[in-house]
Amino acid sequence: MKFLLLIVCFLSTFSIIAQQSDEKELKAKLEASTDPAQQVRLLCELSKLSCNVSLSSSLTYGKKAAALAKEEDNKAGLALAYNSIGIAYDTYGDYSKATDYYYKSLRIREAIADSSGISASYNNIGSIYSEQQKYPEATELFIKSLHIAESIHDTASAARSINNLGSIYQQQGDLKKALTYILRGLQLKEQVNDLPGVLISLNNAGFLYSETGEWEKAINYHRRALKLNTTEGNSLEKAYALYGMAQAYMFGKRPDLALPYALQNLKVVQAINSKNEIQIAAELLNNIYIELGDYENAHEYLTLQNQYKDSLHNTEVDLKIAELQLAYEKEKTEQENLLLKAQHNLQEEELERRKAVLYSTVSLFIMACFIALIFFKGRQGLRVANKLLLQKNQEVLHHSAVLSKQKEELATQAALLQTQKEELERLNTVKDRLFSVIAHDLRGPLVSLKGLIGIVASGAVPMDKLKGFMSTLETSQQNALALLDNLLIWAKSQMQGMEIKPETLQLYKLVQENVTLLQPQAVQKEITLKNDVKPEATIFADKEMVKLILRNLISNAIKFCNANDVIRITAVSVNTHMVITVKDSGVGMSEDTLAQLFSSQNYTTRGTANEKGSGIGLTLCKELITYNNGHINVKSEPGKGSAFIFTVPIGQSVSQKVVLL
Repeated sequence: MKFLLLIVCFLSTFSIIAQQSDEKELKAKLEASTDPAQQVRLLCELSKLSCNVSLSSSLTYGKKAAALAKEEDNKAGLALAYNSIGIAYDTYGDYSKATDYYYKSLRIREAIADSSGISASYNNIGSIYSEQQKYPEATELFIKSLHIAESIHDTASAARSINNLGSIYQQQGDLKKALTYILRGLQLKEQVNDLPGVLISLNNAGFLYSETGEWEKAINYHRRALKLNTTEGNSLEKAYALYGMAQAYMFGKRPDLALPYALQNLKVVQAINSKNEIQIAAELLNNIYIELGDYENAHEYLTLQNQYKDSLHNTEVDLKIAELQLAYEKEKTEQENLLLKAQHNLQEEELERRKAVLYSTVSLFIMACFIALIFFKGRQGLRVANKLLLQKNQEVLHHSAVLSKQKEELATQAALLQTQKEELERLNTVKDRLFSVIAHDLRGPLVSLKGLIGIVASGAVPMDKLKGFMSTLETSQQNALALLDNLLIWAKSQMQGMEIKPETLQLYKLVQENVTLLQPQAVQKEITLKNDVKPEATIFADKEMVKLILRNLISNAIKFCNANDVIRITAVSVNTHMVITVKDSGVGMSEDTLAQLFSSQNYTTRGTANEKGSGIGLTLCKELITYNNGHINVKSEPGKGSAFIFTVPIGQSVSQKVVLL
C-alpha cells in the first residue's frame, strides 16, 4: 500500500505546483508590482515554488511576505504567509514548527471568517497528524474541512477532504471504507469536470481494487486513467496508471502481461527524473523477472533499485551536511565577532592612550608654566620643581609602556583568533569531503554486495549459475575492501597525520604480492599481469604505503583494460631513486582527463566493464609517494594505454618522521 499512500500525499500539492509560474516570471512580477497585497501573494507563490529546492529560500520568501503583511495590516495576507511557512517546514519534516504556523494561520482565518482558508488549514493540520499516525485526530480535522467545504459549496475542496479521509482508512487497513471515499471523491470531481483530479482518483481506485484482490476491476480503472491521460498529458499520472496495470497483473499471477506495462512505466519516470518512482519501478521489474525466471534481468533491475535507494539516502545525508554547515557558519560568525570585539578593544585602548598622553602633556605644560613662575623665587624651589617634573615624566613613560604592552597582547589575541578561524575552515572542508566520499562511494558497493548476497541467500539462483554469481561476489568484496582501505588511510592523512616507517624492502616481493592479490580480477577480465621487476631490486620506504600505492595503480590499470590486454610492472634505478612503472595497453586517456587525475575534487570515470571508482585512489597515491620523498607522473594516449611512473629512494634518504597537516 506504500505506493497508494504516495499518490494520496501528492494530491495536496500537485494541482498547486502545476499552476505555479516560472520563478523568473514571478520575480519579474514582484519587481514590477506596486500593490502590497499582490506582493504578499507573489512572495507566497515563490515560497511554495522554492520549498522542494531549498528550505532556507522558501522560509526567506515566506517571512518577507509575513513582514510585509504585518506592515500593511493585511490579515488575509498574513494568514497566507504563515501557511506558506508551515508548508516549507512540513515539506522538510519539521512537523512541530509546521503545526505552529498552520495554527497561527488558522486563528487569523477564524478571526476574519475566511471559510475557504479555514477548510484548507484543517486539511493541512490533518495531514501532519496523518504523517504522525494520529489517525483519530486527523480524521476529525478532515471531517471538519469537509463540512465547511460542503457548506460553502466548494466541491473541489470537498473532494480533496474526501480523498484524504480515504487515505486515512487505507493507512489503517480498512480498504472497504477507503474505496468508498475514493469513489465518492471521483464522482464529485467528475461533476465539476476536474479532469486532473479525476485522473488521480481513477488510479487510486485501481490501486485499492488490486489490494482487495479484485485485480480485474483495478485494470479497468487504470485503463480509464490511461485513456483520459491522452487528453491531460500528465506524465506522473501516466506512470501511476502503467504501474497500476503491471501491479494488477502481478496480483492476477500474470507476470508475462505485467512486463510491458512495467517497462513503459520505468521509461516514463526516467523521462521526468523522479528518483523515488524510478526506485519503485525498478523494484517491480525485479519481482516480475524473478517470477519469469530471468535472473540476469532481475539482478540488473535490483542494482538499479539499490542505486536510486542510495541516491535517496544521499539526499538525507546532504540535509545532515547542510545542518552541519549551518552550525559551522554560526561558530564562524561567533569567531568573527570575537575578532571584531578584540579590534574594538584595541582601538579603545589606543584612544585611552592618546587621551592619557594629551592629559599628561597639558599637565606638563601647566607644570612648566608654574615652574617658570617660581624659578625666580629661588634655586631651591627650582630643584623641587625639577624633581616633581622628573617624577611625572616617569609616570607618563610607565603608563605609556603599560598601554603599549596591552596593545601588543590584543594584537596577539587577534592573530590567534584569525589562525583558529582558518584552521576551522580547513577542518570543515576535510569533513565535507569525507562525508561526501563515505555517503556516495563506500555505501554504493556495499549495497550492491548486499543485493547479490540477498539473491543467492533467497535460493532464486539455479546451481548452474551459482558459480558465476559467486565470482561476482568475490570481486565486489575485494573492491569494497580496497575502497575501505583507501578511505581509512586518506581520512587518517587528512585528519591526524601519518607516521612513516621506512625500511629496506625487496621490491619484487611487494609487486608479486599485489599481482597475486589482484590476479582474480585480471582473470575475470582476461587480462595478463607481468612482474618484470628484477629480484635483487631494493627500495627504502614505508612498506604498507608502497603496497597501497602498487595495489591502487595495478587495480586502476585493470579497470581500464579490455580482454587480452597486458599490464607490466618494471623498475630501474636512476641515481638515488628507483623508477617504478605500471604500464598497460588499455584504453588510455585524453589530455583533459590527465589534467584532472590528481586534483582535490575526487575525479573518477567508469571502467571498461562499467566499474565505478571513488576518485581518491590516485590522490592518495600522490600523497603517499610525496611522504616517501618521491614523485609521480603519467603518460597516456587514447587507444594506446597508460603508464604511471613514480619514484622512491633506494638508500636511507627518508628518516622516520610524523607528517603533520
